[in-house]
Amino acid sequence: MEQILTALSLMAQMGDYIPPHVAPWLTWMQVVLILLPFLFVYYRAARMMILAQIVNFVIATIVFMAEGNQVTRLFGLGHIAWVYPMILFYRDIRSDHWKPYRVYAAIAAATIAISLVMDVRDTALWIGGDRGTTLVGLPEGYPNQ
Repeated sequence: MEQILTALSLMAQMGDYIPPHVAPWLTWMQVVLILLPFLFVYYRAARMMILAQIVNFVIATIVFMAEGNQVTRLFGLGHIAWVYPMILFYRDIRSDHWKPYRVYAAIAAATIAISLVMDVRDTALWIGGDRGTTLVGLPEGYPNQ
């Protein structure tokens, strides 16, 4: 249990070390894929997105711990849980659902698709041997401070 709490504490600090060119994309994903599903919780795809995020967070924590409390290119592995909500969002775009939701569904599906393409690239690089951290400016001796 202590290892999990340590990992979660370290993960909470990672926002300070995200590369500047990545931060806007991560903020966009957080708004579209974490916050906005709660506004559209009436719709199945949004509810599945909330559930997928929980699965994503669990997988991310496991990967973080397995990688020695480091954010590596494998960190996005949990995004695989987004595939089912993405399919539902794509289906809903042309449905007769409320128009603001259909606009959101299109934005969410596109965001997931773009993220999954980047995740496939990152996983391929990890398999190819790129095991370093993807963060910048980590304190000397991290994570063993």
